[in-house]
Formats: sequence, C-alpha cells, structure tokens
Amino acid sequence: MSQSKDEIYFAVCNSILKYEAEKGHLQWTLSDISRDSSITRSLIYYYFGKEKTTVLEEAYKFIISKFFDIERTKTMGIQERLKTILQDLQHMPYLFVLYYLQKNKDGDFGRMIKEAERLLLLAMKREFPDLTDLQILEIYLKELGAIAYQVPPDQVKFLFSEYIKA
Repeated sequence: MSQSKDEIYFAVCNSILKYEAEKGHLQWTLSDISRDSSITRSLIYYYFGKEKTTVLEEAYKFIISKFFDIERTKTMGIQERLKTILQDLQHMPYLFVLYYLQKNKDGDFGRMIKEAERLLLLAMKREFPDLTDLQILEIYLKELGAIAYQVPPDQVKFLFSEYIKA
C-alpha cells in the first residue's frame, strides 16, 4: 500500500520527535528514524534531505504547521481546531513533549515556536475580533491545558462555551 506525503511526514516527524525527546538533540541517526517510522531512508532523503539538521528543521516546520495551524487555510473555529490538534496528538504523542521542552529555549525551535505563537494569537484575533487580547490568551492557554491533560476530542465543546455564540 502506498503512503501519502502527509502520512510519510507524519511517521518521520513522530520518530524524530520521539528520538529528540528520548535521546537528546540530534543524538539519533537517519537509520534510527527509518527503522522507527518504517519509511525508507531514500524516501526520507527525498522529502527531508540527507543532513540531520535539515531533516530536523523540516520536521520542526511540519510540527509547527500541525500544532499551530499558522496557514489558517480554512477557518476552523476554536473547538474544531483543538479537536484536530488532540486527534493529531493521539498519533504523534511526542509533539507536545518536544514543544514543552523547547518552548523557552533560545535555539532555533524555541524561536520558531515563539514566532508561531505570536502569529497564531494574531490570527485568532482576526478570527474573533470581538474578543479581547486577554480572552484570546485565555483560549490559547485553555488549549495548551487541554493538550497537556489529554482531553478527549469529543469533550472539547464544553471548554469554550463562553466564547461560542449560539
């Protein structure tokens, strides 16, 4: 069975996250990633490149795209966005761990996270212009709490009822 580009990215990025969290920064090989993700090295080279730093950077970009949905290619609303993130995290459990470990570091990923958060808060403000900056921040913090607590996706609707107009 042939895998889509998204499925390949998802598998490779999950393995990279796993090894970054378990072994430490760049203390893994592309062979480790290939074995763990069941994706051939040639496909990893094709989609990500051959250098570990390049592969890691591509993984970070994919992860930030999934976690923060910066592109905002479609307006999802608060509840649907969080449901999607929670579902992705069921398949990519190391995403939040690495986010948490890297968020306040001065490295490349820490800077990428800070910029993604800034862009997300701006996008949320555009999407919900009637909410104050504090309410936007409350929504984001509730999302992070729901992610850390691993709220089941079907219970998301109860978290944001005060922000959702009937």
